[in-house]
Amino acid sequence: MAFSSNTSKAKAKATVNKLFESMLPGTALTSLGKQGASATEKFAREISKKRLSKEEIRKANKAEKVKQNKVINKKLESDKKFQKLVKYQVIKSHKSTENLSPEEQKYLKKLIKKNSNAVKRAGGVDDPFVQEEIEDLRKEILELSNEKYKKSKERKLDAKLESFNHRLHKKEYKETDAPGLTPGLAPVGFDESDDE
Repeated sequence: MAFSSNTSKAKAKATVNKLFESMLPGTALTSLGKQGASATEKFAREISKKRLSKEEIRKANKAEKVKQNKVINKKLESDKKFQKLVKYQVIKSHKSTENLSPEEQKYLKKLIKKNSNAVKRAGGVDDPFVQEEIEDLRKEILELSNEKYKKSKERKLDAKLESFNHRLHKKEYKETDAPGLTPGLAPVGFDESDDE
């Protein structure tokens, strides 16, 4: 049989080889020359190399979802920080005009308590605006803690003074309250020789 070109001859040999390999697994015709592959075979091989397995597709999808979730979480976190900053600025402006609502006072106290440790840990800050804010927060924290301490101390002193005054005004003396008597002993200045 005469072939018109070398490529048609190579295609025919490849077809016959595949036929024999499928029928007789141990035999294969080999040519002494260079065996070329057709364009369709090359294309099919390349497609099979590029074809992903189900597991690889699942992994790629999972990685993509993780990336998307990270982006969404970062955006939500930045939005949350922005909302907190806006709320803080509003409360700060209300505080300067002394128009704080009870909810705002509660939020401000909570914020001060929450950030007190962070303020204590804050060492050197280069930004003067941030440093000024930190100093303001420190002053507020000290004022709150001193105010609470003063109030509790005043309450205790007031309670002591009130109980003392109550006892004085009530004028209910026990035997131990009378001057000159000691419990279980004779009156002070009592001498046994006086009785005889």
